[in-house]
Amino acid sequence: MRILLGVLSGILALVFLAIGAMKIFNTEVFVGQLGLPSGMVVVLGLLEVAGALGLLAGFKIRVLGAAAAIGLVLMMLGAVGFHVISGDLLQNGLMPVVLLIVAAANAVLQFRIGVRPVAQVRTTTAS
Repeated sequence: MRILLGVLSGILALVFLAIGAMKIFNTEVFVGQLGLPSGMVVVLGLLEVAGALGLLAGFKIRVLGAAAAIGLVLMMLGAVGFHVISGDLLQNGLMPVVLLIVAAANAVLQFRIGVRPVAQVRTTTAS
């Protein structure tokens, strides 16, 4: 299960890095496609890059990976909702739906495997 979590986190991180970078550096393409202001497209791109970096940081600091996974799930819920309201879910919203499902699976794995309850954390005392 840890291997699955690592692979899933790595793939999601690469996908969100790529999508976020495209929104940051090719803003006008997304402005035309989504009809959002350019500032909002850049902010969304920065949030996606931050989520991807959080997933990667989760390899060392588990709680960051879990927080990033939840953040990406919330972003994808917003993206799917946006496409539903815009009426183009079948045309432009299938990728956000897939990413929502994969991000949700990652979040579940993060909490089942990655983040242990405080009671299970080992502590050491100096003698």
